[in-house]
Amino acid sequence: MKEAEEGHVPSFDGTRIYYRAEGEGFPLVACNGVLCSSGYWLYFRRFFRNHSRVICWDYRGHGGSELPTHLSRISIGAYCRDLKAVLDKLEVEKAVLLGHSMGVQVILEFYRRYPERVAALLPVCGTSAHAFRKFYGMPWTERFLPPALRAGERHADAVARILKPLLRSRIPDPLARLGGAVNWYLCPREIMEDYFRHMASLDFRLAARALLAMEEHVAEDVLETIRVPTLVIAGEDDRFTPLSVMEKMWRSIPGAEFLVIPKGTHTALVENPLLMNMRIELFLRDHFHECGASPVSFGDVLRR
Repeated sequence: MKEAEEGHVPSFDGTRIYYRAEGEGFPLVACNGVLCSSGYWLYFRRFFRNHSRVICWDYRGHGGSELPTHLSRISIGAYCRDLKAVLDKLEVEKAVLLGHSMGVQVILEFYRRYPERVAALLPVCGTSAHAFRKFYGMPWTERFLPPALRAGERHADAVARILKPLLRSRIPDPLARLGGAVNWYLCPREIMEDYFRHMASLDFRLAARALLAMEEHVAEDVLETIRVPTLVIAGEDDRFTPLSVMEKMWRSIPGAEFLVIPKGTHTALVENPLLMNMRIELFLRDHFHECGASPVSFGDVLRR
């Protein structure tokens, strides 16, 4: 396997964006959820890096990427321009784009702006618009959360003093499991602990702006225009993006395929990674001509 390449690339406003590319072959690009780094793609990376070029990257202000000079430059559109900068740096003309949670909105918006750069789309446990309207399937969250986030942005220092020690403790993981946000038995503890540590490292003004950007963004009109192979992946028990929302997305995309991960929550991609990765493997093999991959790139992965 080719040695991993990692580094930073300046985006449209000079913000340095972190990326990591592993393996050789047709490029598969993973876009994270909101407030996440690339930890949720751990099993995906391990599965595909011996057969493909797997690219992970961090949103501005997240993980290894710089905080932008102006927080007004936190938007789904800005993330798309950051992704384009990464692809240009790595000389990737066309790639399969995967998005988890908010990453679904990122890849849909990227398709709207740069359809010629997209070979296929894989939305995982995310919505196409107004994420808070679907949150736990309760309409009141749309009315409550945006004002709360704006207040949190104004008082970010005070919020950080309270929440950062909590996020670094052992409390958030069992709370997430008790609340049904993740599957109590299937979601790996170390991945959730890494997620909460990463969240604690963020600038809380940026975190509030990122969440608001996710709520404000709309890409529902993109769905019916999609003309590349698409596999929609949903968690059966996802409370953040309910199954009905994912089913609606699947039916709105011409020719899209659909996978429901049994007992999967919003973190279904690490709760049943073998099922997800094998289904993605079959999807890529079925469409390798459209995706530009060769049979060798994905061959024998099921027999290894």
